[in-house]
Amino acid sequence: MSVANFKTFEAEENLPGLLRSKISTERENAWEYIYKTYYPMVRDYVMRNNGSETDSTDVFQDGMMILYRNFNNGTFREESTIGTYIFSICRNLWLKETSLRQKKHTLDVDTLNNVSLENNYFINTEIITLLMNELKEDCRNILTEYYFNKRSMAELKEIFHVNSIQAAKNKKWRCMTYLIKLFKEKSITPEWN
Repeated sequence: MSVANFKTFEAEENLPGLLRSKISTERENAWEYIYKTYYPMVRDYVMRNNGSETDSTDVFQDGMMILYRNFNNGTFREESTIGTYIFSICRNLWLKETSLRQKKHTLDVDTLNNVSLENNYFINTEIITLLMNELKEDCRNILTEYYFNKRSMAELKEIFHVNSIQAAKNKKWRCMTYLIKLFKEKSITPEWN
């Protein structure tokens, strides 16, 4: 049964049964139908919400994997249509992705206040992101947890297995000092301006 023929058979109602079919071509046609029918809706949603074609493909593929897993492990209880379910999964994935992207590009005011601007440094979130990538993993993680995930010093103590809250403060301070040093060094070179 081709996808074109599949549409004529009240597709949405038949999908769960076809996805469970013992006949592999029926299962493949059902998955292909889901892809061809619902991908355009997800693509339009992602692109209307500041995403690209690549973003929409990635989100839809992740959504299909979640649907496949949930369908096979019984989490999908058929309380909604598969179309509604896959769109909801993809919408939530895109909202999570945009939230992560905003966190990545948003600097905490405290961070900016700690950076000396005596030489008229141009502060750019892309530069800070690049500089964060130059830090050692433990420094990058502690700064991310503190500034972006808003963790307290007590939480940092537990997450990074340090002996005291003061040790967590010292570790964060050393990492922030090194980031500021990198910022000052790189901001005066042409490739960073």
